[in-house]
Order: sequence, then C-alpha cells, then structure tokens
Amino acid sequence: MRTLAFLGGALLGTISAFSQGQVVVGNYSPTLGINAPVFDTDCQTRLEGPFFVAQAYVGFTADSLRPVGPVINFRTGERAGYITPTLVTIPDAWHGRRIYFQLRAWEAPAGATFEAAVVSGGKHGMSNIVPMRAWEPPGTPDVPVGLQSFCLVPEPPSGALLVLGGGLWLLEARWRPAPDGLVPCPGGARPASGHAV
Repeated sequence: MRTLAFLGGALLGTISAFSQGQVVVGNYSPTLGINAPVFDTDCQTRLEGPFFVAQAYVGFTADSLRPVGPVINFRTGERAGYITPTLVTIPDAWHGRRIYFQLRAWEAPAGATFEAAVVSGGKHGMSNIVPMRAWEPPGTPDVPVGLQSFCLVPEPPSGALLVLGGGLWLLEARWRPAPDGLVPCPGGARPASGHAV
C-alpha cells in the first residue's frame, strides 16, 4: 500500500513539475476594458492583413522579455489594428506566477522575427509592458488589462546611420578651431574672433 501511495505522489509531483501557465494574447476585449489597436507610422492607419504581424514577448521580470507563442497576422476590415486572441503557454510559469507581457509588431516582409525586422530597417513597434498572472488549466487565463495602443516607427538601416554619423564627424572636424586660434574656412584661415588675417 505504501508503494502505491508513493507512486501516486510521484506521478502528481511529475505532473505539476511539467505544468505550464497560460495567458491570452490579444489587444481587443471591450468587456475587460482592452481596446489597443496598433497603427502604422502615421499613427492613424490601423495595421491590416498578413503584411503586418505581431508576437507576445513575455518574461518573469520586465527586462527579461523573450518571444513566446506564434507570430500572428493582423485582422482586416472593421477589426484592422487587432490580432485574434490567442492562448499562449508560458514555459516555466507555474499557476499564479507573475509575468510581464509586451506586444511587438513589425512589417512581415522585413523579417521573420521582430529582431530581424529591426536589423533590416523595417517598420516595427512595441506596446507598454503589462503585468499579468499565468494560470494553469482549468483556470481562466489572464488577459493584458492595461495594454495601450502604439504606432510603428521606421528604423534607418545601420549603414545609413554610419554614413550620417561619419558625415557629421567630418563636418564638425572641419570647423573645429585650430590650436593657434585660427578657424579653417573655405576662403582660408581667419582668426577665431571673425576678423580677417
């Protein structure tokens, strides 16, 4: 009898050790006060269709967010700007554990992931970070109450930033006063005070 009780306890311990908490990822649930459409760079046009995608980023602290769950297309028509609510399982999140959630969106042709879209210079954006609780089934999964709308931003490619930075450095170096107090200029050197030599 003791062996049977031990095996039953071990089985239950194993099941709870591998159980995972869940949350619902979505940005529209008016009955719960969630209405956070995602907009393009003009902050007026709602993202629509498979050209734009979103994914949940979740962590146990606000600064440890990582992608979790599927990449989700945006809806169309009257539901443009919203994603379909999706049940997401959070690895290592036990029942009732506090997690932090952020919705990230990007233009799909810019990359398969948010990070790839940023590196390639694609439009991208992210929501505010919302605390939530992960619940194991049969509990009711938490939703991101407090989620706010956001707009995508264009990101110049790193090569463009390098060229811009180099150009500004050359411009600043050209007009830096010389050690002898003369300022270089296209017409020849002149004193720093502005009087002709």
